[in-house]
Amino acid sequence: MRNRTLLLVLIAGATGCLPATERDFQMAQTVTEMGDAINEIRQLSYELQDRVDSLTTVVAKRDTVVRQLANLAGVPVPP
Repeated sequence: MRNRTLLLVLIAGATGCLPATERDFQMAQTVTEMGDAINEIRQLSYELQDRVDSLTTVVAKRDTVVRQLANLAGVPVPP
């Protein structure tokens, strides 16, 4: 039993020492490209959120101006 365990450990260790194959390099390249794509999506998400925040500010300012004009004109504006 002990010899069998030792043999399995040696085989597992030897397998880890094998040189990288073309498939391993392709997998590493794919993982790198996926990381780059995730970072690009994250950056685009930040830019989109910035635009949404900017538009929210513009709408809030216009809403305030419309309410002030309606108040000056005596027109009731629903909340």
